[in-house]
Parts: sequence; C-alpha cells; structure tokens
Amino acid sequence: MQTRLRVERLQHQIRAAYRTSRWHSLKRALEGLKSEEAAWTPAHYKGFSWAKGSILEIIFHVAGDTLYQLDYAFGSGTLTWDQLKERFAQAGGDLKAARGLLAEAYAELEQRLNALTDIDLARSYRAPDGEKTLEELFEMILEHTLYHAGQIVYIRNLRAGIF
Repeated sequence: MQTRLRVERLQHQIRAAYRTSRWHSLKRALEGLKSEEAAWTPAHYKGFSWAKGSILEIIFHVAGDTLYQLDYAFGSGTLTWDQLKERFAQAGGDLKAARGLLAEAYAELEQRLNALTDIDLARSYRAPDGEKTLEELFEMILEHTLYHAGQIVYIRNLRAGIF
C-alpha cells in the first residue's frame, strides 16, 4: 500500500496558501482588488529589474513561475518566460488575464500533486536551477505563494495609506 500522508499534508498547505486560509491565502490577498489598484506602482521600488512593484506583476509572476516550474517537473521543460509573457499579453495583460493564468496554474498544480504518492515525492527531476525532488518543488511553490500573498497585502496597505 502506497501512503499519501506527505502528499496530503502538501495538499492541505497548498490549498491554504492559495485559497482557504482566512488570513494568509493568495486569494484572500486579492479579494476585492480593482484594476487600478493592481496596476499601481510604489514611488520607490527596489526589486527585480523586470518589475516595477505592481500587484499585477506579482500575480503574473506567481502564476507564470508555477507553470514554468511544473513544465520542468512534469512536462517538456521547454516553456519560456517569453512564451508566458506572450500568453499573458494576448489574454489582455490585465487583472482578468492575470487571475485567469493564476487559476490555471493552481489547477494544474493541484492536479499534479493529487496524482502522486509519498514515494513519488522523492523522485528527482532537472529544474532550471539544478536537481530537485518533487517534494522540494511543491514546498518551494508553497513558500513562493505565501511570500507573494504577504507582499500583495503590504502593497495594498501601502497604497491605501497614500490615497
């Protein structure tokens, strides 16, 4: 009999990080978000060179990185950021497009995790940044989701304090 205790723990944690935690989920952080709020950029931002600090960029980043990482672990490993940017732009490049990409990413994430056993989690694959196990992949995505959920809450509070 193949156990799924670790898989079930990850399922619970990823669901909480993405949608079920009343306090810390990404979906909760996005609740009531309007397009102009999502597009707002702070006056002083020092982060990644490709970003200006908007919530819209963060949503796209979380969704895109999840799809990118899953492609390496379960797909062909050929998905590029340029392809993701093009898909996002073709879908409108707006809040609706970002939310759609995010929903797609987390649906695929949950589908992939649901198909695994604890033994599968130890399986290695070639990630963009080196060798990883599937368990490390899901833990990284979990941490990434929570980090950016908090970042979005902070940006929303920062903006609310200015206007």
